[in-house]
Amino acid sequence: MTLNLDTLRDKLRVHTGEDDTDLTDSDTDLLLNQSYWEVMDKFNFREKERRVTFTLVADARDYNAPSPFEALQNIAVVDTYGQHNYLKRMTPAKYEEEYTSGDNESKGIPTHYIRRQNKITLFPTPDIAYDAVMYYWTTLSDLEEGVVDEPNMPQVWHEIVLYGAVARRMMELSDFTRAREVRNFQAQLISTTSAVEEKEEADSRYSGVNVPQELTEI
Repeated sequence: MTLNLDTLRDKLRVHTGEDDTDLTDSDTDLLLNQSYWEVMDKFNFREKERRVTFTLVADARDYNAPSPFEALQNIAVVDTYGQHNYLKRMTPAKYEEEYTSGDNESKGIPTHYIRRQNKITLFPTPDIAYDAVMYYWTTLSDLEEGVVDEPNMPQVWHEIVLYGAVARRMMELSDFTRAREVRNFQAQLISTTSAVEEKEEADSRYSGVNVPQELTEI
């Protein structure tokens, strides 16, 4: 049984000894989302994995990243033989050193990439149209009544999100002793749960939900 938003709110108030007058729904939702963001940032869940296919355009080196977007895992370009060639990451300094604009611009099948903010730049610049595949981590939607009613992660992590919210509330109430106790208990839960999550992450690196979408050329 999952812990939906209403249940998480109720349990949070039980742990803090408050009611919906002391701790409103909007207050509980903020605390729960703050804990949710922290857990998502620290651990790589399958639910964050995305795969997108797109077409590189001849003479176009810059492409927009998907949205929402957290981190790029890798990019593969499919050559004329159907072989997937994974690109290597390049530093901006190295790119500026290697890249030459104008008639002398290096063109061919891309072998490297750099990412700056929401833009991905390929090197060398594609000489023809190529199919490409990108694997990346997305940002999961916040908890919101009637929209996202439960954390989008394995059920065993829902309680971990709850205790993160409880600890944050205890700190707001200046009960730092209880906040530390709750944090310690949360850490114990994580220590007995992360191994399973790490195995799942390793075994299913590219088996997240596929969301077909297109990257737009800049």
